[in-house]
Amino acid sequence: MGMTGKLTITRIKSGRIEETEDTLAMEREISLDLHGKRILCSTCSPADFRELVYGFLRSEGFIEAKDHVTSLRSAGNEFLVELSGEARPPVDRLPARVESGFTIPITVLLAAARECRDRGIIFRETGGTHTAAIGADSGLITLFEDVSRAHALEKAVGDALLRGLNLDDKFIFLSSRLSKVMVEKIARCGIPIVGAVSAPTKQAVESAEKLGICVCGFIRDERVNVYSQQWRVRIG
Repeated sequence: MGMTGKLTITRIKSGRIEETEDTLAMEREISLDLHGKRILCSTCSPADFRELVYGFLRSEGFIEAKDHVTSLRSAGNEFLVELSGEARPPVDRLPARVESGFTIPITVLLAAARECRDRGIIFRETGGTHTAAIGADSGLITLFEDVSRAHALEKAVGDALLRGLNLDDKFIFLSSRLSKVMVEKIARCGIPIVGAVSAPTKQAVESAEKLGICVCGFIRDERVNVYSQQWRVRIG
C-alpha cells in the first residue's frame, strides 16, 4: 500500500462544478499486542511500522531502551511484541521531570518550521498528514509524516531510539496543536523542548512547566510564542 491514492471527486469553485482527480492520504488499521495483551488499536500511515512500535512503547513508558524489546513480529495488521525482564512497565506511567540544561537559539526553531514545511511532501500533495521531527542545534535529524499526529511523534521518537540518539539535548517539532497527552509522551522520552506550528492547550502548558519542558507554539512567519520554561530559548 502506498502513502497516497487517487480518486475522482466533484470540485465546486466560484460557482462552477467540475469532475477532477484528487490525491488523498492513505491510512491503515493496526494493532499492537504486548505479551498477548492488546495495548493499541489505531490507524496510521502505511509505512515505518517498526519505528511506530518502538516509539509508542517508549513514549508510553513501557521501555527505556531498544534492547528491552526481545521480539517483534507482524501478522497482517497485528504487531506482536515481547519485552525483556529489564523492562518493567510501571503501573502508574506518570512521566518524570526532564532534567536537562539544554537550550536552543530561536533561529533554530524558526528554521525547523521552514524545513518541516518544505519537506512535508505528503502534506503538500494531500493536506492530510502531520509532521514530527527531531532536531539539535545543528538542525533537523529525522522527520516523519503520518495521518495521526501522535503516530508521527512516535515514529520520530522510535527512529531516534533505534539509532541510539540521546534525546536530552534535542528538540521535537510538530506540525499540529499540542495536548497534555502529547507533552507527557515527550517527557517520557526525556525531550526538553517542543515546538509546534499551532497552539498548546492550557493543560499542556501547565504540565510542561511541571515537567521541565519548554513549549513553543505558533512557530511561523518569524514568530514564536514561548509558553513554559522560557529560559530554554535563546534570543541572541
